Amino acid sequence: MNALAVALCGAGVGVGVLIIGRALAERPVPLGQVAALLDRPGAAIGNPSVPTEPGGVRSRLGTIGIGVMAALGLRRSQSLEEKLRALDKPMVRHAYEKMLAATVGASLPLLMAAVLAAAAVPVPIAAIGTATVALCVAGFFYPDLPLAEQVEQRRRAFRHAFSAYLDLVTIALAGGAGIESALEGAAEAGDGWAFAEIRRALRRARLTRRTPWDAFNELGAALGVHELQELAASISLAGDHGARVKASLVAKADALRASQAAALEVDAESRTENMIVPVVVMVLGLVLFIGFGAVDAIGDGGAQFSPTQTSGTGGR
Repeated sequence: MNALAVALCGAGVGVGVLIIGRALAERPVPLGQVAALLDRPGAAIGNPSVPTEPGGVRSRLGTIGIGVMAALGLRRSQSLEEKLRALDKPMVRHAYEKMLAATVGASLPLLMAAVLAAAAVPVPIAAIGTATVALCVAGFFYPDLPLAEQVEQRRRAFRHAFSAYLDLVTIALAGGAGIESALEGAAEAGDGWAFAEIRRALRRARLTRRTPWDAFNELGAALGVHELQELAASISLAGDHGARVKASLVAKADALRASQAAALEVDAESRTENMIVPVVVMVLGLVLFIGFGAVDAIGDGGAQFSPTQTSGTGGR
């Protein structure tokens, strides 16, 4: 048993040293990966493996985390990059969270072992080593779990803000403003990250001398908002005719509001159905609580009238 524990600990240490060595080793960035950043909206141009944040513990730990992800083959995951882009979350920050969670997960069994050793309780080395490795791996992959839900919430918030943005654009068009001035004025009138993304897309389109619809199409593809891409496609088909563009904007705004109302109704119904289970459990607990008291009272009442007392009363 001791030999097996030593072998497991040695294997774990060897794998950890190998991963850390590969993470700390400098790797040349492929030219195709850097060139792909030039066409990606909102992406920072530069070495994707080097953090853009100021130096510090988080930056260094994030750099190590990126190296570990590259060593495990997780760095170039397109799905992960799309989710982080939708959340506007740098890869360095995500890698830092993964390393922090892994460190915390690995520290818990060691802390428990220290407490048990201080209390003079025998500590199973194999179990502590297995738990340390398992919690370290689980902590490293834990930050990836809520990403899908966070991305969906962010997309839902963007759709809500974009419907308000289209309302502002239609109001500006009704007031006699031009298409481009209406788009930029409505973007400047709102606050929040969604309007900031729209302003950034319009600014990029103006600097690159492209139409706003091309910028909206790229933004929709980056955020995963298909409604934005559909709007860009419909307005591109409408051409430069102001009346057709205005009709397309109004129709898309109405469609977004109807879709959001239907989504809110479905979410409310699902929450109502989910409340059935806790209500049923609460009612059952109440029934058991009252029933136990009633059964206990009946049992105590029956014990008071024993057969001896009944025969004595009859003799009198």
